[in-house]
Amino acid sequence: MRFVYCNGHNSTSLFSGSPGKKEKMNISIKEETLGQRIRAARIRMGMTQEELAEALFVEKSTISYYENDKKEMRASGLAEIARVLKTTPNYLLGYTEDNNDFLSEALSLLEGIKDETVKKVLLAQIKAVATL
Repeated sequence: MRFVYCNGHNSTSLFSGSPGKKEKMNISIKEETLGQRIRAARIRMGMTQEELAEALFVEKSTISYYENDKKEMRASGLAEIARVLKTTPNYLLGYTEDNNDFLSEALSLLEGIKDETVKKVLLAQIKAVATL
């Protein structure tokens, strides 16, 4: 089983072991480029490249190209990656705003709501709070 410890927004350190016993692996992922942030977000979600590729309906090699900053992507692709990784396009693009964590958490909670009317009302409230 693997664990991830997020050390701020600049790097991610990986751990392995059981919840009671963590062993630090000597791996640190920088989060300076779009690809590095995609990789770090994917690892924090506990996903493999294959799992992310499957969720996005693309080849695994496409995810590898993105993570190694060898392939450009469309804005719609970036938004879809952010949705699957339960983060925001702003985070993936490197914009650090104080409300990113709030927005990311709020949007992930919003996905679980089935009633479209309730979802629309909550989305309007989230947008209002985000602009404060």
